[in-house]
Parts: sequence; C-alpha cells; structure tokens
Amino acid sequence: MQSANGKVSSCPAKLTMMRNGQLNNQVKDIRSVDSPVNLPLLSVETLTCERSDVALFSNLSFSLQKSQCLRILGPNGSGKSTLIRAIAGIHKPVHGSIHWNPVAEDSHSQTGRPKIAYIGHATGLNNELTALENLAFYASIHGNLSGLSPTECLEKLNIAHCSSLPCMQLSAGQRQRVALARLVLNQYDLWLLDEPATSLDDQGIELLLNLGGTCLKAGGGVVYCSHQPLNFRGEHDSINLLNFKDENAQC
Repeated sequence: MQSANGKVSSCPAKLTMMRNGQLNNQVKDIRSVDSPVNLPLLSVETLTCERSDVALFSNLSFSLQKSQCLRILGPNGSGKSTLIRAIAGIHKPVHGSIHWNPVAEDSHSQTGRPKIAYIGHATGLNNELTALENLAFYASIHGNLSGLSPTECLEKLNIAHCSSLPCMQLSAGQRQRVALARLVLNQYDLWLLDEPATSLDDQGIELLLNLGGTCLKAGGGVVYCSHQPLNFRGEHDSINLLNFKDENAQC
C-alpha cells in the first residue's frame, strides 16, 4: 500500500486497510517500510472485482505481513470466494493490483518467489484415483519440498488409512482431508483457503488449525474465508467485504 509519502506502508500488529483513500481509523502503529526485508508477503491495492458486470467490492487495499492470518468476512454473494480466487490469479479484477512478495518480483528471482497454495470450494481431486494417487499426482506437478512422502502427508491429516481407496468412495469430510494434505507437500509461503473447514469433524478442524499454526510460525501467511472463525494460533485480523461494497450496486 502506498502511504502519503509514496512509500509502502505496513503495520506490524494490524493489517493496513484503506477505503475510499482513507486509512481505517482503527489501524495503529503504521510505519514506513524502508528495507526490502520488511516488505509484505502480500499486497492488494485498490482492488475492484465484478460478477456479471456488477461490482462485488471496490477500492479494497490491504497488506499481509509474514506470520499473519486474514479472515475474509461477508454474507453469501459478497465476493469472498472471488477475492480468494483473484489473489490466487484465477479471477481477473477489473481494477487494482495484487503483488505477491514484491521483493521477489523486483529481483526477478524465480527461487525467491513465494510458494502459494490454493484450496477452493471444490476439492480438486480425481474421484477415480485413490487418495494416494491424487497426492502423488500433485507432488509430480508441483513438487514435494517437505521431505515427506505422499503417505506421510496423508498421515498428517489422519487419512492415510484410506490411501488405497478411490476418492469417490470417501465421505465429503475424508475428501476434504485428502485435499488439505496437499498443503503439507510443500513449505508454502501463502495459503489461500476457501471454507477449508467444510465437512470436517472436530478432529479434522484441529488438524487443520495445527498445520496452519505451523505455517504462520514459519513466517508464512494465511488468507481464508469462512462463516466460522478459525484459530490458526497466530496473529489474526479480518476484512468485511460489506465495508467495500458500492451502496448503489445491486446483486
């Protein structure tokens, strides 16, 4: 985010948010970032996204620092999933910009770019393949930097006992666990999660929270949308997309 003096601004304890060019008056301890080391993991500037030519939200700006978690709030149809997809590069905004780790972009270093994981509404699993085959497939195309085998990744979500079953035979909660096991394959810098606790039982949610806490502790970031708050055991903040909605827009 650009401050009045043209420098990128961030907040160590709060997300820096802006609406209609004015800083949120609840944001405190904002400091200018002079060192590339302190640039945010994720920066979103004056973002506007539409669906069917109707603005879902507009002029949305925020930055996410390392070890921070951001929850996207809003009623159904407010654009939560669209925002997650826009950050992931799947949905094209009509205005604004999204930067993943500006340090890596400026240096043009492929090795320095953040590794981003996206888990959407759909699990992204091939129902005809087994749980293990699905995870092995993702490891073959996205790599496996965790040092763990696909089976060990499934064990992290307590679903390895279903590794030989076709995913079509798994329950919705079991399929969700297999999908979330992809988060363990690599040491991702940024997690983008759309309703990640869907269909999970209490144990599954606890496993997810533990993994997210490990990501934050390692300096990563988590952006998620959920109708229920998830305590990823790190620094948290939230954005309500209703605060960035055009009052004249009709859905």
